[in-house]
Amino acid sequence: MNNLLRPLSATSHFFFVRFVFPILFLAICSAALADSSGLNDLVGTWIRPDGGYKLVIKSIGADGKAEAQYFNPNPIRVSEANAALKDGTATLFVKFDDVNYTGSTYALTLASDKKRLAGKYFQATQKQTYEIFFEREP
Repeated sequence: MNNLLRPLSATSHFFFVRFVFPILFLAICSAALADSSGLNDLVGTWIRPDGGYKLVIKSIGADGKAEAQYFNPNPIRVSEANAALKDGTATLFVKFDDVNYTGSTYALTLASDKKRLAGKYFQATQKQTYEIFFEREP
């Protein structure tokens, strides 16, 4: 008989039900939660209309770490980018480590229409904080 069509032995059945099925179930649930959490709504290209600055969120991992790029218009090194849900709303924190930008940060919140990121920009060299927003690039 073909091995693929042979019934599972009691030991194989026990192993599958006890170990394999729970792992598969958790993996599927985790993927569903990550997709439905709203964090993936942050992925995309965002433009700050007051200067053309561009923030690109390429991906967000299950741990909230974001792969981000920033341009002014040249690339500025992003040293940290993290996304999280706070009271059901997607937030994003981005920190820079580049000439004239070391320690500068964005703390942003996604608007309910998912077309705007708004929050604060801390310019470390000037020790100034500004209220800013980004619009999603079409």
